[in-house]
Amino acid sequence: MDRLRVAELCASTSLFTDLGTGQPQEHGLATCLVAMRLADAVGVGVETARATFYTSLLRFIGCTADAHMAAETGGDEIRLFARAAPVFMGSMREEMARMLPLMAESDSIPHRLKALVAMLADPASKDRLLEAHCEVATRLATRIGLGRAVIDSLDAAYARWDGRGFPSGLAGEEIPVPIRIAIVARDIELWARDEGETSARQVLERRRGRAYAPEVVDAALETGIHHLRAHDGALWDQVLALEPTPWETLTGPEIDRGLEALGDFAELKSPMVAGRWRRVRDLLGALDDEFAPGERRIMERAATVFDVGIVGVPVRIWEAAEPGTAGWELIRLHPLWTRRALEHCTGMEPVAVTAGLHHERQDGSGYPGGIRGDLDRVAGRLAAAVLYDELTGGSPGKEPASPAEAAEQMSELASAGCLPTEAVARVLAAAGQGHQIEIDRPAGLTEREVDVLRLLANGMTNRQIATALGISAKTVGTHVEHIYAKAGVRTRAAATLFAIEERVVVR
Repeated sequence: MDRLRVAELCASTSLFTDLGTGQPQEHGLATCLVAMRLADAVGVGVETARATFYTSLLRFIGCTADAHMAAETGGDEIRLFARAAPVFMGSMREEMARMLPLMAESDSIPHRLKALVAMLADPASKDRLLEAHCEVATRLATRIGLGRAVIDSLDAAYARWDGRGFPSGLAGEEIPVPIRIAIVARDIELWARDEGETSARQVLERRRGRAYAPEVVDAALETGIHHLRAHDGALWDQVLALEPTPWETLTGPEIDRGLEALGDFAELKSPMVAGRWRRVRDLLGALDDEFAPGERRIMERAATVFDVGIVGVPVRIWEAAEPGTAGWELIRLHPLWTRRALEHCTGMEPVAVTAGLHHERQDGSGYPGGIRGDLDRVAGRLAAAVLYDELTGGSPGKEPASPAEAAEQMSELASAGCLPTEAVARVLAAAGQGHQIEIDRPAGLTEREVDVLRLLANGMTNRQIATALGISAKTVGTHVEHIYAKAGVRTRAAATLFAIEERVVVR
C-alpha cells in the first residue's frame, strides 16, 4: 500500500530546516531526542508527548518565510540565522551584542549603517518576522495533517515564559506544553554541542523563569544534560522509535498533500522560484506517454519536491551566483541535498533518486554527480520539464526566454546528446498544448487584487507595486488589506504562500 509515516516526513523536513537555519545535519533530530526525554521527565501524557515529537521536528518549518528579507538585512541569511540561534531566547543585550557586528557584514559600511538604522527605527520588525514564521509554519503543518496541539504549539514557537517573546504577552501556563519543552530541548542541544555541557547548564539556570518554563528546566537539570543527549547508532532510527504509538500515517492523496507542503516551504525561499514545482508538474501531467501508475506517481512526486534542497543555498547566492564561482558550486549541491533528505523516508527512495537527477545530463555536463549515460524515462522527462521552466521562467543570472527560444535551445541540447531526444520532444509538445495556465480569482479576489498579490508574491514592496501598476502606494496598501482579509492571512509571507497554493504566481 502507498503509505508514509508522518514521523518520517517530519524528520525529513527537519533535515531541510537544518540546512535553512545553518545548523549541522541532524540537529533537528537531536533536538527531538532531547525533547522526548524531557517530556518523559516532566511526566506528560501520551497525546502531549505526541505533539511534542512533531513540534520539536517542525519548529523551524517557517524559516523560509522571511529568508529574502533577512538577506537584505544580513547578507547571508543562513549564517545570520545560525549565529543568532544561541542568543535568540536570551536577553536583548545578548542578542544585540551578537547580532550588530553581523549586520550585512559583507556589504559596504553605508549599507551596514542603513540596515542598522532601519532596524533600530523599527523595533517591531522582529515581531513581524516571527509572526511570518509562525503563520507559515501553522499553514504548512495543517496541510501535512497534524492536529490542533501541534498547530497551536507552532503558532507559539517563539514564546517566552515571561511574556516577552512572540506572540507578545503570551506567557507562563498559557504557552502550550509541547513548545515549552521544544524550546528548552533545542537550546540544550545547541549550547551543549557548541559550547559544552557546563555552558548549557549555565544557560538553563540563567534563563529559568525568563525564557524557559521552570518545570522543564528543573526536569532537564535533574535528568542531566549528558543523559538527555546521549545516543548511539543511527540517530534517525532512534528518534523515529520515540514516536508514541499508534503511529500516524499518510496514504495516497495525503502523501501528495504532505509533499506539496514541503515543496511550498522551499519556494518561499525566493520569489524567483515561486510556483515552479506546480508548473513543472502540470507540464509533466500533460505528457501523452503511457506510464504505469507507479511510474507516473514517482514522476509527479519528484516534480513536487525536486527543488527543496535550495533551502540550503543563501538567497543572494541563489539569485546572483555566476558559473564557476564558489556560490555556483553551492547551488550545484541542492539536488543532492534533496535526495539525501528524502531517501530516508520508507517508500520514497525512487522519488528521492529521480528528484536528485533533475539537473543531470547524459553527457556528464550536469550536476551534482556529472553522471554519464542514459537517463531513464521518468528522470529524463523531469529534467526536460525543469529545464523548460527555467528557460521560460528565468533562473539565476538568466532572463526568461520565449517558448520558441526555449524549444530551440532544448532541441540543440537533445541533438548534442545532453538530454533524451524523446523526453525533450514530449515536453515541448506538452508545452505547446497550453503550458500557460489560466489564473482564477481565488477567495473572491478582484482582478486588481490578483495583480497586486502576484507582484507581492514576487517580492515587490508596496511602493514598487504602485509604480508597476500605475496606482498610489496608499491604494496598494488598501488592496493588500483586502487580500489579507479574503485569504485569511496576517503576513506577506503567508500571502505569498497563499499565492503559490492558488497558482497566482504561475507564469
